Amino acid sequence: MNRWEALREELRAEALRRGWCALGVTGVEPFTEARRRGLDSVAAGRMDGMPWMSAERVSASTALGSRYPWARSVVALAWPYRPVRAAGGGGESPRGRVAAFAMLNGDEGGAAADYHTVLGRRCDELVGWTAERVPGLRSKRFIDHGWAMDRAVAERAGVGFTGKHASLLTTSAGSYVLLAEVALSIPLPPDPPSKKGCGTCSACIPACPTGAILAPGVIDARRCISYLTIEHRGSIPVELRPLMGTWVFGCDLCQEACPINHRLALAPLDEAGSASRRGPVPAPDLVELLDLDEEKFASRFAGTVVRRTGRARLARNAAVALGNAAVPATEAPLRRAAFGDPDPMVREAAAWALGRVVESAGGTGG
Repeated sequence: MNRWEALREELRAEALRRGWCALGVTGVEPFTEARRRGLDSVAAGRMDGMPWMSAERVSASTALGSRYPWARSVVALAWPYRPVRAAGGGGESPRGRVAAFAMLNGDEGGAAADYHTVLGRRCDELVGWTAERVPGLRSKRFIDHGWAMDRAVAERAGVGFTGKHASLLTTSAGSYVLLAEVALSIPLPPDPPSKKGCGTCSACIPACPTGAILAPGVIDARRCISYLTIEHRGSIPVELRPLMGTWVFGCDLCQEACPINHRLALAPLDEAGSASRRGPVPAPDLVELLDLDEEKFASRFAGTVVRRTGRARLARNAAVALGNAAVPATEAPLRRAAFGDPDPMVREAAAWALGRVVESAGGTGG
């Protein structure tokens, strides 16, 4: 074993010791297949609504060697997070659902934190450890918002394989992982890509209520509940609203349907009550979310990934979820939002939900 092979194995062991569940290494050669798939998605309009995911970005993200000529290898990392149990019955104050990754915290028992911050700090710690052994080390990290193709790098580095739900599946935590990459100026030997796959299983495809999984590994973001609740600006298409259930931030349905996750995912989080006073929780009180003003929203979700939606979009999502829950006791708060919320998008969503609640109760709404 030469110096760089030894360092790769030491780095892998250190990453696992620090909480990462997988580390792999690949080269900086172009990711040609990922580029083709990405450009096809952009051209077909499946990424509409996300203007940052452009053909230019796809091309740049799959050519790390050209953008960083000093780079000699890329380290792919996977950080595990715990799934959440499905929300229980609603009663008079129905609860919504929040995707599990939003509950990620950097320290066991700590409050939820934005995964960009958590993974950024963890990457920097690992780079610092490496730099102590390689003076003059250069590095560049990527965490979701950086210009790198997370899954493509992780696949080629042997961290896992892409499932039919288009999420990376690892042997250590299933698809309940967040990905990061670090380009390094040292020639760490590459790991072999994973040879695993989903086989004949396609449980995730019918589990998507909006039909966002068009084919194995092909997602129409415009129909994805995660996109609609987090990224989509403006009113949610009326035809999709009844299909969204009570999700208010993200969606885990395709992951929950995956048999691999049933075997490999970490122990799930409990619902931890319905109040969201300390940030995101698995089953938030929908009326509470609808009623938040800007100050309370900012205070409650500061430092968490939910902050990125803004108050109005979260209230919009809560209104749609209340319309789907159709609980008569929520008529008053929906009416209040429909006529009094400062944002027209929220007023429109609340009016739609109000109509659903009144119709389900067999009333006229007066």
